[in-house]
Amino acid sequence: MRGLAARAATIAVATALAGAPGLSGPAASALAVDPGAAARNVPTGAVVVVAATAAAAEAAVVRAGGRVEAPLPLARAVAARIGPAAAARLATAAVRVVRDIKIPVSSAGFAPSIALDSQLSAVNPGPDWSRQAGSGVGVALVDTGVAPSTDLDGRVVRGPDLSAGDSDDGRAALDEYGHGTFMAGLIAGDGTASAAGPVRHMGVAPGATVVSVKVAGRDGTTTLSRLIEGIGWVVVHAPEHNIRVMNLSFGLVTQLPAAIDPLAGAVEAAWAEGITVVASAGNGGPGAVTMPGSDPWVLTAGASDTHKTASVADDTLAPWSGQARVGGVTKPEVVAPGVSVVSLRAPGSTIDLLHPSARIGDRYFVGSGTSMATAMTSGAAAVLLSDHPLATPDDVKGALAGTARPLAGSYGDQIDLYAADHARAQPSWQQHHAIAFDGLGTGLRQMPWSDARWSDSRWSDSRWSDSRWSDARWSDSRWSDARWSDARWSDARWSDARWSDARWSDARWSDARWSDARWSDARWSDARWSDARWSDAGWG
Repeated sequence: MRGLAARAATIAVATALAGAPGLSGPAASALAVDPGAAARNVPTGAVVVVAATAAAAEAAVVRAGGRVEAPLPLARAVAARIGPAAAARLATAAVRVVRDIKIPVSSAGFAPSIALDSQLSAVNPGPDWSRQAGSGVGVALVDTGVAPSTDLDGRVVRGPDLSAGDSDDGRAALDEYGHGTFMAGLIAGDGTASAAGPVRHMGVAPGATVVSVKVAGRDGTTTLSRLIEGIGWVVVHAPEHNIRVMNLSFGLVTQLPAAIDPLAGAVEAAWAEGITVVASAGNGGPGAVTMPGSDPWVLTAGASDTHKTASVADDTLAPWSGQARVGGVTKPEVVAPGVSVVSLRAPGSTIDLLHPSARIGDRYFVGSGTSMATAMTSGAAAVLLSDHPLATPDDVKGALAGTARPLAGSYGDQIDLYAADHARAQPSWQQHHAIAFDGLGTGLRQMPWSDARWSDSRWSDSRWSDSRWSDARWSDSRWSDARWSDARWSDARWSDARWSDARWSDARWSDARWSDARWSDARWSDARWSDARWSDAGWG
């Protein structure tokens, strides 16, 4: 949301030493630095430690005398706490140490009222659209939670609460901040509470189900490790809830190439699982796009201004909407309404109390930011997947970007849902980028659907689901079917226990043998972290 970039904090990165375990030849030579300087630059306290695998990162932390808080396998990392002595020891290991920084959700950009609810018409849902649009599709919302609302009755699945919420009145499992509720309404609200009014405030996919993965609490902050944990939960539980879309309305400002970025590895794992990841471009204006929106694979959304009219002729790009060319890829690919949009209010939440003038009656709220545009784009993706259930993430991205209507001054064009829904598949939709995620040691070098014959196949003939990396049998058991000492993740009391507190009958992930091959033996695309440079962090 707007105004966040200025408040972003700095993430420090440690530099590894030449001659460390697992490094040799040119790689070791390239890492030759002053040991004392490296040790002084290693952050202490809450950190994310990255190595070849999560098991290797855990072992390094334990050897150094630190404490492992949680495994982050998709990012080949662990969340940990280390003191100065452990930091000095880690500086000599084949690892990188990133501060597990708090990432705030911005509450700026709220307006008191609007003249017309033009946001849905701006994405052109078309004559085929109805209040059942998006039916059967699960949209994972990794955010601040979702408060109860009649507009979402029966269509919210409450996943883990990773926020360490401090409320004892039942709100900890819901939405203490208000951001996630707003996003949920834009994705899937059906307008029940406003049905009798002059304007029915609806989301783009009112038939979809929102799967809430809460990573931030009352103060609107999360951490890098919690975000990656949340994404990991989505990947594992996607089959249970038919999660086909994941909404990430946040962003980290980073100088890391996507190929070696831990957050990129996590979102690309979701993409390879067949989940269309929709991320915000951020609110830093031209020249900046936040991660994971800067990842080349994901669908990135910028914000347009409808100027409170139903006509799209006067729509413009919001001046603070991020856009840039990142690693040869132009971002964002699409834009959607993000200025003075209306969605669900979370009564008593932080943003509700801070911005009472933004309330519209008792049930709704108005706000601005690329977060909002991202949620509307996620809703559009859900509609496409409901209509084209075998479409791949590349299909969804290609259809939305390829049929979008030009918007002056914008790198990405404004989504046209009707045109995308009726588009014919194009060979150009298939993406070709380096992959930061290798399928947990399976040597993934291309997405599972890369052999699909786009020019000869309709969406309905696209069989990506027959070759997903998650279908690989790890000891004859898929991730989602694996029982951690006979207890599913979904059976755990997330609100009462962090992953780091769970002891799956004293068996850590790093001890599990997947098809007789330890994760520690996996090679994560041979990515080296010596060039890692993290800077600012913030939500989109």
